[in-house]
Amino acid sequence: MNLVMDHQRKRNTFTSYVAPPAGDVSALTDDEWNLPGDMRDVHLAKPRLLPNELVVASAPAYLFPSIAPIDLIGEGEGGGANGGSKEAVFGLLSVTNFKLAFVPLQRESTLSSVASLAQEHLLLSRNDITLNNIDHVYQVAETGKAVSALPGNVGRRKKKLDAQQKPISGRIAALHILCKNFRLLKFAFQYSKGGKDWGKHIASALARFAFPTRHDLSFAYCYQEPYYSTLSKSSVSMYTTKNDWARELIRCGTSNWQVISSDSEPLLQNDRHSSRYTLPAHFVIPKACPVEMFLNWTLAYCDSRAVFWVYGYGNASLVRLAELKNSQQDNTTENVMLENVRSANDRKQLHLLQLTDRLPSILDVHKAYEKLRRICAPESPQHFSVEDSKFLVLLEKSNWLFYVSLCLRYSCEAAEKLRQGVTCVLQETNGRDLCCVVSSLTQIILDPFYRTIDGFQSLIQKEWVALEHPFQRRLGHIRQQADSNGPQEESPVFLLFLDSVWQLLQQYPDEFEFSQTYLTTLWDACFMPIFDTFQFDCNADRLKAVKENQLILRPVWDWSEQFLEKDKMFFTNPFYQKQKSEVPCRRSVAIPAGGIMLPGLAKPPIAAALQRSTLSPNSFVAQSSIPKDRYLQPDHHMSAMAIWEQCYYRWMPIVEIKRGGFPQIELQHRLLLSNVSKLQRCLDLQEYDDLPDVYYELTKEKKPPGAVMAPGQHQASAVPPSPEIIDGVERRRRISLPHSNSAAVAALTPEGVSSVLPEISSFFPFSVNTGETQQLHDILSSSHEYLLEGSIMDRLSIA
Repeated sequence: MNLVMDHQRKRNTFTSYVAPPAGDVSALTDDEWNLPGDMRDVHLAKPRLLPNELVVASAPAYLFPSIAPIDLIGEGEGGGANGGSKEAVFGLLSVTNFKLAFVPLQRESTLSSVASLAQEHLLLSRNDITLNNIDHVYQVAETGKAVSALPGNVGRRKKKLDAQQKPISGRIAALHILCKNFRLLKFAFQYSKGGKDWGKHIASALARFAFPTRHDLSFAYCYQEPYYSTLSKSSVSMYTTKNDWARELIRCGTSNWQVISSDSEPLLQNDRHSSRYTLPAHFVIPKACPVEMFLNWTLAYCDSRAVFWVYGYGNASLVRLAELKNSQQDNTTENVMLENVRSANDRKQLHLLQLTDRLPSILDVHKAYEKLRRICAPESPQHFSVEDSKFLVLLEKSNWLFYVSLCLRYSCEAAEKLRQGVTCVLQETNGRDLCCVVSSLTQIILDPFYRTIDGFQSLIQKEWVALEHPFQRRLGHIRQQADSNGPQEESPVFLLFLDSVWQLLQQYPDEFEFSQTYLTTLWDACFMPIFDTFQFDCNADRLKAVKENQLILRPVWDWSEQFLEKDKMFFTNPFYQKQKSEVPCRRSVAIPAGGIMLPGLAKPPIAAALQRSTLSPNSFVAQSSIPKDRYLQPDHHMSAMAIWEQCYYRWMPIVEIKRGGFPQIELQHRLLLSNVSKLQRCLDLQEYDDLPDVYYELTKEKKPPGAVMAPGQHQASAVPPSPEIIDGVERRRRISLPHSNSAAVAALTPEGVSSVLPEISSFFPFSVNTGETQQLHDILSSSHEYLLEGSIMDRLSIA
């Protein structure tokens, strides 16, 4: 008793931003919270913490579904924020220096009785969001009365956490957290008899930690865990060395361009002049242009972005160029620069594509993004009904799909010019925003390598990271004081690119190795501060953080740091049709260690040449290895554009299709692939005891005596048995049907197969589903083997 009184006396004189220990019952008293008996152990619901992650504030709270109103607070028994709402979940809400975490308080029996099928993150729990992901915090306050006495929204006011990061006056009854990935979290707080304002306690912590004003305040600088890369076995090119760019020149068959390294140029090493340049670590310029003269010309362009080569297609090149500064009225410099680009083309042809006048500004993109998020993250059923009745009108007014259509349109134009042998120059104000989008899409349209997972990641490294798209400013990792007279820096340009790639994936589902789940996960990864890929504006800032703050760099492409193998399997596209001419990019698990590499899997001469430690484009014959017959011709008109439902709708359960949608089609395809993989294994090993039951259903043959049967399986039964999956292959016993081919074929119809598939919904794997987790894992692992380079289908000819 004395300990409790002493703690209360200290609490009245000191405000702590560190949560009490998990076992400190004195800090969380039952009479203060007025909790039912089964909720008094909320202090034990502590969040899972990473090394050097600290809890700065904790409070009991109710988590409401994003679309559910919090008008029912206080209508339940107990007079607190129990809310009479069956959808609300009670638990402990905590703010750390890394995330906002909510740990529900549920009985273990309830949790263990539900088999959850959802993407599991190794660093975040399902109800956790990183502080980088928080865009706006809205405070719902009451005036003069307890929440339990308020009917609906009477007496409440809602206000966004202002620029000074100060909580509003009055008790905060609820917080609405709007995230950059379209998620909306709504928390309501228990009224405290002791006068503790839990809502203001959490809001104050968020104001201090969720909106850092310096980059070194990010959790990445605290997370000092050693990093051991697993990317050495991958073919992802990071474009951090001169050799990486030289390999790309060789692959494209380009010989009229040269790679320049900033650290090897005396002019850039001179402290007197180096501050005037903002050049990347490595870049490619025309050979006909002297380096010193080129560096002098770059000062006339915004962000020192003169002509940079990014891609070659035959005799043509794809080049990025910024605009001249406002102080530069003479166009002579630009004309000379373009003439150097023209001379690098054997046909002396050049096409200038001015993007500033044709594409939206970064401010327009940000406005479209906010309008889209507003209709995809409604706060209540009333808002949803109003917006749903005029959804198409609101979607059109947002202009988001219109901007996606424009990006695809000019990417197709640039790709067509390159196919005609004409060099295309993309010009934009700073050459670091929409240039990245159009340039990347152009290469995806032309080059099948960039439609693979490793190729796509290499493309992002080249176009967005190495050539320095300002991720820190565009994604709002740092919140400076907003200047009403200056331009806004935040703009989700990278999301515009991912949406454009998703549109291509919908039109050509068999041309992309990665799935839409991979693209959605990639957007979420932009707000993981532990990984440096999307956290900096330029390479100089990255190197400075390593040197001065001992930051440990972790590329986001090492997905094993975030996901288990069963989750990474969703990154592959089961509809992907790999071409035989593609360069092998990974080894399959089907090839045992020490096995003989067959001729079809041997590396071609160009691939072996690219592995040399020291490369020079002049050492090889300028011959492109890019296939000229694998280009895409997408439809860029508005009528062909669609809404990216998985990314934008996944936090709205009201629009989810239960046991349906595209994931069910994808899972059906994976099940077919798993059966094909099983059949090919039997052919390869000449052992036919493990053939799937569908074979015996069609051929009317009897199973071998040694074949494994499902437990309780009988030859005749009117009720279909529960399926058993062995090595990723469905094994069903034969149903007693008339002996006819039509009956056997009927067993293969979608109606017959759907009953053996796990029950997943349209937002899978980003929604909670219940079903056979082991069965799903087996289907994924077996179909994934079929997708891998060097799998059994590659090693065995069935012609």
